Amino acid sequence: MAKRINMRDKMKKSLGKRTQESHKNRDSGGGIKNYFNESKMEGVSTWWAGKGDHIIDIIPYIAGKHDPRNEEGEPSYVLDIEVHRYVGPMDDMVVCLEQYGKPCPICERSRELNREGADWKTEIKPLKPSRRAMYNVIVRDDGEMEKKGVQVFEIAHWFMERHLAKIAKDPRGGGFTVFSDPDEGKSISFERTGVGSENTMYGGHRFADRPNPISDEELDSAYCLDDLIEIKDYDEIYSIFYGESSDNEEDADDTEPNTSNEEIEDEEEAPPKRRNKSKKSKRKRAPKCPHGFVIGEDIDEYDECEECEKWDECNDIADAM
Repeated sequence: MAKRINMRDKMKKSLGKRTQESHKNRDSGGGIKNYFNESKMEGVSTWWAGKGDHIIDIIPYIAGKHDPRNEEGEPSYVLDIEVHRYVGPMDDMVVCLEQYGKPCPICERSRELNREGADWKTEIKPLKPSRRAMYNVIVRDDGEMEKKGVQVFEIAHWFMERHLAKIAKDPRGGGFTVFSDPDEGKSISFERTGVGSENTMYGGHRFADRPNPISDEELDSAYCLDDLIEIKDYDEIYSIFYGESSDNEEDADDTEPNTSNEEIEDEEEAPPKRRNKSKKSKRKRAPKCPHGFVIGEDIDEYDECEECEKWDECNDIADAM
């Protein structure tokens, strides 16, 4: 019993720190395919938020050796990870190696195109990794869903963690609501609207009091999330991206990545259309913020940002910083 109490105390401290870090990094650049390790997913229940209102509890867990943002053995509540999407002819998702301090062939190609003056939107941006968030959750929508216990919830960082990190900060005292604390945390309610790549939105994120603390049984049921992902090595990613082995260096220099323009319905965005050959082009001038703020740097910091006509361009610049 004493050991379990000590673990809860350790979680309080670590989860509070993790909540503050997530708020600080909430706007950093960050469906059909996923990056789960299929051999580890047997018996693991996953949840995807359908249209409508939802309420969930996030269950903290102990980070493993593949968490890029937390030390192994430290309590965490989210696997915050960068993933390349729509890679190669099969539109695969692969975990970016650079967040682990290793070379990534996709990031290398992105920098090559940048040096060549390629178009940011059509050639460079599609190669940038997307920021994803994965949680252990108990869905409190109804009794039947709640009976399923802990499920894995994977979503774009932009749709969930960015919002949670923002509302977790107390605007008056400057403290943070540690919503994942098993004893004193909060339930999270939100709404999903729309379907497909064009209309899906997640909004209305807010905290609600939990009727009861997270039980020991629920804590024990949480998965080590970074143990569920597949991290491919350099050669595997190279082969998926270019459609050939990285050992064939001479041919690789003249080969562009295989791409597909097939439209795939996804909750976030359709795969970008890419050019088969890189084409040198002049850099476009950075647009000016119509409200007088610093474009790229001040994104989502002001009320005017919410319906700004330059938001997409501002976000692209922020991702490139």
